[in-house]
Amino acid sequence: MLQEIPLTWKPIRNRSYAGMLGQHQLAYILQHDGQRAWKWMVSGCNGTTRYDFQSADTLDEAKAAVQASVDRWFRQAGLLDGDMPF
Repeated sequence: MLQEIPLTWKPIRNRSYAGMLGQHQLAYILQHDGQRAWKWMVSGCNGTTRYDFQSADTLDEAKAAVQASVDRWFRQAGLLDGDMPF
């Protein structure tokens, strides 16, 4: 079993990225012009219809938060190895 879901990051627009699992978009990160903070959301694997953006101070923090959120969902679904953090 996997320890982490292998996301890749595809630039989709100016200061915007899609978190990809193969050809599937699972998350988005964007930075609005004139703002320093990054906004992120997971949209393709968490089973909800809510699309609330979360904030992070840096792009790396946003990517790490997306990775943790995706990993948590796959772990709870029993598709990822490791302890289930609730």
